[in-house]
Amino acid sequence: MIRENEIEGLKKRIGSNHIAKISIYFNQHMIFNKFNQPFSTTYISRVFNGNMPNKKVEDGIWRFAEDLKKQEERDAKRKAEILEPVKLPTDED
Repeated sequence: MIRENEIEGLKKRIGSNHIAKISIYFNQHMIFNKFNQPFSTTYISRVFNGNMPNKKVEDGIWRFAEDLKKQEERDAKRKAEILEPVKLPTDED
């Protein structure tokens, strides 16, 4: 189960409307229930808030948070590369 202190960290990582974002991620990555149907947002919310255990949903939530972190790191690296000082050609050529 997701612990209370982890919930806050996940909410900060995922941002507002986190349950809807998780639901979209699950559908895109084909994370479905045992009947091969999408998990409802109500069910995702129950698992997310620690009211109900479900390993598949919990693992999917952590994978989504990990993907978001990797994307943020790639974006930060790209921005840093863009802002690097431009090396001007020298007259020695």
